[in-house]
Amino acid sequence: MRNKFFFLLILVFLCCAKMFSQTENEEKDFPSLSETESENAEENKIRQPFSWTSAGDALKYEIEISRLDEKTGLYADCYFHETTEEETELCQIYIEPLLPPGHYRSRIRVFNILGMEETELTSTDEFTVRRAFKPEVRGVSYPLYMRSVIYLDDLDNDGIIEVSGRNLFTCDGTRESLTFTDYALKGERKTILPEKVISHDDERNREIRLQFDMKKLDVGLYHLFAQDASGVHSEENGASEFTVKFKKWMDLDIEVGYVFPLVLHDDTFPSYFERTLPLSAQARISFMPFKRRWGYLGLGVRASYSRFSTEQATYTIDGNLGTAHLLFVYQLPLFRRRVIAEVHGGAGLSYFHNMSFHFAHGIDSLAFNSVSLSFDAGLSAQIYINKRLYAELGVDYVLTMNKDMVLGMLLPSVGIGWQF
Repeated sequence: MRNKFFFLLILVFLCCAKMFSQTENEEKDFPSLSETESENAEENKIRQPFSWTSAGDALKYEIEISRLDEKTGLYADCYFHETTEEETELCQIYIEPLLPPGHYRSRIRVFNILGMEETELTSTDEFTVRRAFKPEVRGVSYPLYMRSVIYLDDLDNDGIIEVSGRNLFTCDGTRESLTFTDYALKGERKTILPEKVISHDDERNREIRLQFDMKKLDVGLYHLFAQDASGVHSEENGASEFTVKFKKWMDLDIEVGYVFPLVLHDDTFPSYFERTLPLSAQARISFMPFKRRWGYLGLGVRASYSRFSTEQATYTIDGNLGTAHLLFVYQLPLFRRRVIAEVHGGAGLSYFHNMSFHFAHGIDSLAFNSVSLSFDAGLSAQIYINKRLYAELGVDYVLTMNKDMVLGMLLPSVGIGWQF
């Protein structure tokens, strides 16, 4: 019995010793803390690649990096590395441990296949390591409306957009700061950069106001994009959305006014109606469904009426002239949409009605009535008195093709209109 007890005791001791030995060996196989951090850094792609241009057939490179002391203005050595065969071929290394943010200078020494340094191939360069702060955009609004939308047809637009979130640093055009943020409105067709920073929350970096050029904004859905100095950028989501559009998807303009026909060629009218101020009027409707930053496109209908009458020594002549044209219209807003410049042209009809001579004793000539093909091309300017009411100045050239004459007329006009 005693021999069995000692045998069991020895067996237990040997088993414990083996387990202890296995545990000790396993603990030795575990990576150190620095190795674990390195693996995590690789998984998260927190790495600092350093590359250079190949010098040709080289045995190896020696990389020396020194950091600038901002107080003294002097560089102090902080990193040295001799490349392996693979690194020499790739001309790239990964710096470990990571260099902290700052300004650095590098020197790369080249050694030929005999192991001798090629001093004339030594290169130096300066670079900057910047701190990564991922920007977060939590809200974008246009203060004029307190919404994430801007209307291009509003007379009061100033292009100032307010952005809220986190890590929203101010801009730096010089790129010398270690911490800054770039901003842009990114759309499907274009990216628009801000003109300047209006205000910035310097203490918390959670708000910034940017001003965009209204002439560069075009209709569409955009995302406010923020990217920090290290290249980390914000996400595109609902909070970063911003819309550029018109308050109305189309414009409907109605205008009435006075028109004064002036004959440019064909002497039929001037021969009988010289120094005549006709009784005239015009009306126009324009439908503008296609609106963009560069202008509006649409269709219009223009009609005019003039009553001619003149007395001569032996006779009186009178008659009516009417025109009606379907027009293609292009409008360009100017001066923050306070003036609209317009070009239009199209085809239609000119109508001569009851053109006749009246002599003494009640004798009248046969009336001239004719409908003729005509073409219209013109310019006009709409000057807005307020957001809807406008005055219009314009001039049109109308060419009428009649079998008895080819009549060319200049039709200056003035009118007043309303935009619905």
